[in-house]
This record gives sequence, C-alpha cells and structure tokens, in this order.
Amino acid sequence: MKKLQNLLLSGLVLFAIPFSSFAQQCEGAHSSSQDDSWLSCVETENPNPDRSEGHWILYDFGNYYELNESHFWNYNVFGETDRGVANMVVDWSVDGVTWNWWGDINLEEASGTDTYFGEPGPNFGGLVVRYLLLSITSNHGGNCYGFSELKLDVNPGVVDIEEVSVATFEFGIHPNPAKDQTTIQIEDFNGSTVNLYNPVGQIVATYHPSNVTTKLDIKTLASGSYMVEVIDASGVKAAKRLNVIQ
Repeated sequence: MKKLQNLLLSGLVLFAIPFSSFAQQCEGAHSSSQDDSWLSCVETENPNPDRSEGHWILYDFGNYYELNESHFWNYNVFGETDRGVANMVVDWSVDGVTWNWWGDINLEEASGTDTYFGEPGPNFGGLVVRYLLLSITSNHGGNCYGFSELKLDVNPGVVDIEEVSVATFEFGIHPNPAKDQTTIQIEDFNGSTVNLYNPVGQIVATYHPSNVTTKLDIKTLASGSYMVEVIDASGVKAAKRLNVIQ
C-alpha cells in the first residue's frame, strides 16, 4: 500500500507537510489575517492558452501525484470576504503545456472569523498530475479575488506502462537511477528507435541512435519512474524502467 501524504497549498506557495504537523495546522479553523491569504486585483495571462486573461493560481507539485480528497479555505479577511472565490475552473497537466479541464468548483463565502473551518472540496479520484491550475471566474461581489488555502490528500503518482518481455534482444541503461543524464547501449542499433515515457504513459522524448551508445538528457525531468522502450529495425520491442532522481 502506498503511504498517504498530505499537501497544504497556500495561494502562492506549495508546502509538503508531514501528517502530524499537518493535522495541527489544517484540521481546523483558518486565520482571518490577510497575510495568510492570496489576493489578486490585476488580470494576467493564463498559463492555459484556452483560458482568457484573469485571476488564477498555478500549483507545480514538482513531481507526479495522485490527487484524492480535498478541502478548501476561502478568503477569510474580516470585512472583505466578498473578495472570496465563488466559482473556479480546474485544469490539470502533467507537463505544463497540454491542459485538461477537470470541472468547476463553487465555494461558499467565508465567515471572516478565526473560527472559519472551510469546506470539503471534491475527491479527484486518484487523478495523476504535476500541475493544478485554478482559474477564478467569479467572486462574492468584491473588487479583487482572494483565496486562502487548499488541502489535498495525495499518493505518489505512477501510472504503469505495460512492460514488454525481452525475448529477442537486450539493451543496457547506465546509470540507473540517474539524475542529469543516462546512457542507452544497443549492440544492434541500426534502424532502431528509443522512446522515453513519463510516469503517466506519455512519450516525452524519441531518439534515433547512430552509435552503440545513446545519451539521454533527463535533467529537466521530474523525479519518478519512467519507461525506456527500444524498437529494433524489424519492429521488435523491448522495454526497461528508468528511475529519475532529481
């Protein structure tokens, strides 16, 4: 069984917090201080090109996670709770380039007191993401758009890719695990293709070897379990796991 982790997300910063301290800070009331909240009064270009300019929050988890239950704390500053989110559109991505719409979330207006406990959000059902984008479409009538915190229950996210049994040929990967670069060794490299899959099964790089050894540049990849697939000139496939540690 995977170890359950918790992420506490403020408006601007992502914190990975152990469960014990997380329970003390999040399983309860939220401060009514403006210093503990995110506030946007100027529209800016959205990271998702399908969205118009507006007010948004982008979370980069730095790795792949399965998202499960969530809990939201709206903008809770006394006398300014009408700035809090009424509706937001949720998009997700594994690479920060291709975006997928998840759905909309509606939030109640906060109480503006130190006894504000927020409200349960949706269960994302194990959705594997690295990036989560919240685009605010309306608030409760205020002149700016505010939000306090988001809690997510997560698991490390790895979507398995079917591994092909190696019956016809072998190839080597060294080093493995790797950080910035690794080398693939294929004795019969002529006409072969190397595909690198990320943890959610998408091809992130393709190589056409011109030598026995081929160097893979992985310094921009997030930590995780990747798949290296080699297809020889006759179409026979072989695959091995590559663990990236950044």
